[in-house]
Amino acid sequence: MDGQGQLFPQVPFSFGPRFLHDHAGHIITDPRIAIVELVANSYDAGASRVDIRWPERAGEQLEVSDNGTGMTPDEFNHRWRTLSYSRPQEQGSHVEYPPGVKASKRVAFGQNGKGRYGPFCFADEYQVHTWKDGAGIQASVALTDGGSEPFHCTLSEQPEERDHGTCIRLRVEHNLLPVSGVREAVGSKFLVDPYFKVAVNGEDLGLMSLQGLETTQVPVDPFGVLIIHEIDALMQDRTTLLRGITWWVNRRMVGTPSWAGLDERGAILDGRTALAKRCSFIVEADFLKQDVRDDWTALIESNRTIAARDAVHTFVHQALDRALSDSRKERKREALAKSRDTLSQLPRLSRRLVGRFVDEVQAECPSLSQGDLARTATVFASMEVARSGYELLGKLAACSPDDIDTWNRLMEEWSADNAEIVLGELKRRLDLIERLQELVDVATTDELHELQPLFARGLWIFGPEYESVDFTSNRAMATVIRDLLGASIDDPTARRPDLVALPDRSVCCYAADGFDELGEVSHVRKVLIVELKKGGFELGVDELRQGEDYARELRKANLVSDATEVVVYVLGSRLSEDAREDLKVGAIITHPMTYERILKRAHARTFNLQQKLSEAGPDLRVDADVESLLGMDLEATLLSGNGGSSAGAA
Repeated sequence: MDGQGQLFPQVPFSFGPRFLHDHAGHIITDPRIAIVELVANSYDAGASRVDIRWPERAGEQLEVSDNGTGMTPDEFNHRWRTLSYSRPQEQGSHVEYPPGVKASKRVAFGQNGKGRYGPFCFADEYQVHTWKDGAGIQASVALTDGGSEPFHCTLSEQPEERDHGTCIRLRVEHNLLPVSGVREAVGSKFLVDPYFKVAVNGEDLGLMSLQGLETTQVPVDPFGVLIIHEIDALMQDRTTLLRGITWWVNRRMVGTPSWAGLDERGAILDGRTALAKRCSFIVEADFLKQDVRDDWTALIESNRTIAARDAVHTFVHQALDRALSDSRKERKREALAKSRDTLSQLPRLSRRLVGRFVDEVQAECPSLSQGDLARTATVFASMEVARSGYELLGKLAACSPDDIDTWNRLMEEWSADNAEIVLGELKRRLDLIERLQELVDVATTDELHELQPLFARGLWIFGPEYESVDFTSNRAMATVIRDLLGASIDDPTARRPDLVALPDRSVCCYAADGFDELGEVSHVRKVLIVELKKGGFELGVDELRQGEDYARELRKANLVSDATEVVVYVLGSRLSEDAREDLKVGAIITHPMTYERILKRAHARTFNLQQKLSEAGPDLRVDADVESLLGMDLEATLLSGNGGSSAGAA
C-alpha cells in the first residue's frame, strides 16, 4: 500500500496503435471519402475556393489549399487535439466566413471533427499551414504507435504571409487514386454553390447541378419537407450518372445512389434495364442532418429517417407506376392474347378478375418476363374456368333438396347484383349493432373515438327519417355547445371539430336544411343532437333539461330559428325515476334512452335478423383462419363507412 492509502498505483489511460482506424472508420481507409472530407472541411471554413494538387505517383506531394477563415494557434490546438470535437457546440451550425466576405448562409457539414483524420488515409504524417488575421502557424501531425496519444502535433510559426486560409500537404504513401477518380468523387458529392469552387490540378470541377429537373415537395410530418427531383434520361447532364435514389443533406451527397429498399422493383432497377437508365431520383433532406453518419456513407436509423424513406419509396413507386403504365397495358394485352380461347369461356365478372390479376402481378412482380406473365395469366384463367363453373355445381350438390328449392326461388326473384347490394347493407348494419353491443355498457369505452363514429354511421337507428343524406354533422353547432359546456379544444376534438368531448360524455350535432318555394336552402329544418354518456351512467332530469340549453344557445347564435325542430337523444346505461318520460318544450323534444333500448330499436329495424341467424347456427363451410384474419378489419370498415349508407355523413 502506498502513502495515499491505495493498494496499487494508478495507471494512466493509453491508446492502442489502431485506435484512429476504429475511431475514424472509412475516413482513414477509403481515399474517396478522405478527399471529400478534406474539401468539406474547407467548405465549413467559409472558403470560396479549394485547390487540389493531385500527384500522379506515390511519393509525390498532395496538397489541398483553401481561402477560408483559417485558425489561430489556440483554435488549432483545441480543434485538433480534442477527440470527438463537437463542431455545432463549439462553432455553431452555420459557417463563419473570412472578414469582408458577404455570402448567403451556409450550413456546415462537420459534426465531430473527424475530417482532420482524412490525410492519414494517404500518409502517416502531414503538415497543416493555416493563417488567420494575417498571422500563420505550421503544424506537423503524425500517427503514433499508441500510448498516451493516438497522434502527435508539433507547432511552429509560419513564415509565409497570407491573410487567411489553410493548406494541408503530405507525401502520398498509399491509397493513391487516379486523378479522374478524384474529379468524380468530389464533383459528384457537392451541389453547385455560386460562392464555392473546387479545382483539381488547375482545372475547375463542375459540381452537381439540379437546375431544370422536375421537382416535387413531399411533407414528412412532423419532421420537415423533402424535395424530390426526378431525372429524365434525355437530360445530357452529369446527373445521368446517378442511378437510383440519391440522398442529399445540406448540399452534400449521403452514401451512393441505389435502388435498395424498393421491394422487388429493386430487382429490375439495378442499372441494367431501360427503366433504370431512364428514371432516377435525387432527394434533398436537410432535416436529416443529425442522422448522417460521421463519414457520410449512410443515414443512421431513426424515426426521422424511417419516415423520410417511407415517403420517398411511396413517391418513387407512384412515379415508376406512371412510367410503366403504357408498357404494362401492352404487355397485358399480349399476355391475355395467349389465353383468348380460355377467356371466351368465362362470364364477364371472371374475365374482369383475370384482367385485374394480370395488373396486380405486373405491379408486384415487375421483373417477370413476358413469357412467364403470359403463362401465369393462362393458368389463372384456367383456374377461373373451373372455379366459376364447378365450384357452383359443387355447392349445389352439397345442398339439401329444400335448400335447392330455396335457391331456385331466390334466383327467380333476385338478380345476383341486387342480392349482393341488399345482403351487403344488412351485414354492415348487423356488424354495427354487434360492435355497439360490445361497447355501450363498458365504463372504459371511449365515446369520442369508439361510440360516436358508430352512431354517426347508424343514424337509421333513431328513425327512418335520419337515413337520408339530409342529416350531416354540423361543426358550427358543435362549437356553440362546446362553449356552453366549457369544453376545451384538446387534441382529440381538434381532429374532430364536429364533436364535443368531456370526461363523462360526448355530444354531436346533425342538421337538415329546409328549402323555400324556389328550391333554395333557406333555413335549418331540423336538428338532431346525440349525447352519449359513459358506460354505467344513470340519466336524471338534469340531463334531460340540458336539451333546452342546447337549443337556446343555438338560437342565440342565430344558427336555428324558433320554429326549428330540435330533437335530443340522451343515451346512458340506466334511467332514474324522474327521467323516464320524454321532455317536450315548444319545438324541443328530449328523449332519454338506455343503450339497451336503442339497441332493441336497432334489432327491430333490421328485422331481428341477428337473432334469427344465431338460431340458425354458424356456416361451417369456411376457412376459420381466413375468416379470423378478415375479421380484424371489421371495426375499421365500420368506422370508415366504406360501402355504407350516406346518412349522417359529415
